[in-house]
Amino acid sequence: MRFGQGDALEALAGAGAQVDRETGVARLPSALVEDALARCPREFVLGGATPEHDCHITAGTPHHHSSGSPTIILDHRTGERRSATTDDLREATSILDVLPAADIVWPLVSMTDCPQERWQLTHLSTMLAHTQKHVMTDVDARWQVAGTRRMAEAAGGDLRTRPRVSIIFCTASPLQAHTELLDASTDLAAAGLPVVVMSMPIAGGTAPITIAGSVTVAVAEIIGTITAVKLRAPEARVFFSMVPGLLDMRQTTFAYGALEAHLQAALAVEIGHELGLPVQAPGLSTDAKHPGIQAAFEKALKGLLVTSTGCDLMSGLGMLESANLASLPQLIIDDEIVRMIDGLLGGIEITSETIMAADIERLSFSAAYLKEKETRRRLRAGEQFLPLIADRSSYDHWQAEGKDELAVACERVEEVLAEASERGSYLDAEQQVVMEASIAEAAAAALAPGSGR
Repeated sequence: MRFGQGDALEALAGAGAQVDRETGVARLPSALVEDALARCPREFVLGGATPEHDCHITAGTPHHHSSGSPTIILDHRTGERRSATTDDLREATSILDVLPAADIVWPLVSMTDCPQERWQLTHLSTMLAHTQKHVMTDVDARWQVAGTRRMAEAAGGDLRTRPRVSIIFCTASPLQAHTELLDASTDLAAAGLPVVVMSMPIAGGTAPITIAGSVTVAVAEIIGTITAVKLRAPEARVFFSMVPGLLDMRQTTFAYGALEAHLQAALAVEIGHELGLPVQAPGLSTDAKHPGIQAAFEKALKGLLVTSTGCDLMSGLGMLESANLASLPQLIIDDEIVRMIDGLLGGIEITSETIMAADIERLSFSAAYLKEKETRRRLRAGEQFLPLIADRSSYDHWQAEGKDELAVACERVEEVLAEASERGSYLDAEQQVVMEASIAEAAAAALAPGSGR
């Protein structure tokens, strides 16, 4: 695997890997890889602003989050595509903060109205200000490390036990890792921030066209990178993550919602779990350009398949067009899709209480269950899933309301944003000072001579 001339390559050389410093390539002994994987914890906590908002990574418990961070958003107020702004990130984060299906917040959009030297940490500050859930971000230079760590500490949660922030590191298929990105991510892993080691192979493009071949390339990238991380950060908590797609040979485009991508993701989850690692995978991918029929069936089918594998973290909330387009109403729709999938896979409780044999005998031929106290009690306890987006009313009522599914989702978006605007930032004055100082210091470091900017 090619790591480039950085700390990762030197750590691998020191551990016995065969390295070529001129090309930055390392050949990793299997024993070194196996030892690194064996030292990865399977279960840990992703901290929220308070313990109530923690996300517990435990085998068999699925969690969902947003993903993608495109620079384009589909404006639900105008119906037009446009560049994303800081306000869009704030609004998206506020919606994710209240969605039952969203356990973790990843930036839904990348802001285009922020100077590049302030961009990375402003993303993090904006999310921490508008959600109490765990936040995922990334770094692309070492000058961002100190500020990211300081902001994570200020936002609450011990970095060693319930870190408030985790890091996403993407490999470069095939079989490469960006040197400074990896070293910066590992610096933060050593400080206690969990790292999602993510491969994004394109079958037929950057990886073999077969499902088995493309997944093999991705697995090699992931476990090679995890090995490099564990050498410099022995206590690091990592996720095995494959976010696959394929090169559509008819359209010559990247296809993220393809059925083969569904199978790639499911296979990767099973391999990651076989290796004893928690796994992150795309759960709600689609190539659709707007909230509609294609988005619905691609997201539902992939979400159902990947969730059924027991995947720990699943991405895709609010994403369209192969994760290149964000939509706030799609967040509301995806929340309903996820909750339906979780209900389908949640099993059925079969007990003497749920069979209700005594009630069946007592009521006999009377269709009077609606009047029963137990019916009301169980309804309040959540016996039935009551959708917001799916319409079950009569045709006449639906016609009189004059709202389709998208209109309902848009209406809910505005309700949430109004509530969030009234609430304001979750950060207190002291925390906000830390955020602003960290952004300013990182920006100064980025602009300093020799920073590489």
